[in-house]
Amino acid sequence: MNTPEVFRPTDEREIDRLVAAYPLALVISAVDGDLQASPLPLVLQRDTGGRGVLIGHFSRFNPQLALVRRERRALVAFSGAQGYISSSWLRERRYAPTWNYQAVHFKVEIELDDRAGAAREALETLIAHADSAYPNPWRIDEMGPRFDHMVTAIVPFRATILDTQVQFKLGQGDPPSVLEDGIAGLVRYGRLELAHAMLRHHASTPTFETGPTQT
Repeated sequence: MNTPEVFRPTDEREIDRLVAAYPLALVISAVDGDLQASPLPLVLQRDTGGRGVLIGHFSRFNPQLALVRRERRALVAFSGAQGYISSSWLRERRYAPTWNYQAVHFKVEIELDDRAGAAREALETLIAHADSAYPNPWRIDEMGPRFDHMVTAIVPFRATILDTQVQFKLGQGDPPSVLEDGIAGLVRYGRLELAHAMLRHHASTPTFETGPTQT
């Protein structure tokens, strides 16, 4: 991925924020010309030194497992807020339309975990992350004996992060009027996630007249 410095987030914590908010990643393996990719929800954990690991699981029937057993190195691609910025929204219509987005790619080394209890640990990590926002969070114990059958169908893993590539293309370099008109258009048409990402990056809070959401 092309990673010009201008598109790197000003706050490195935004990388972890994206992964936490958009946990469904594409895990990509390649061995001798064979390519496999799986969309998997992952949880990022870091130690006190900032070193990161991604917790997840494959279906035992996923053909990508055969590639992972041969080659532990993989690419994990997370996508955050994204969307089209139309020049029709702009006062300065000489600026071309563009596509803004957030992307984080990790080069990783995957360790499949066959330890007793590893599947439960991986699932509890994912459920705690995904369910914590809701009242009365769900717990694995509520499955009863169904859990013992389910875990036989998954292979948990830990993916150690070896390298990080980031591109947050959020209007860097645009003049204020173009940036404000672009954000206003996103708000007007209900594309709030990208509007909020652009506002966070530029640390500005312009006031918009937000009409009915359109699609």
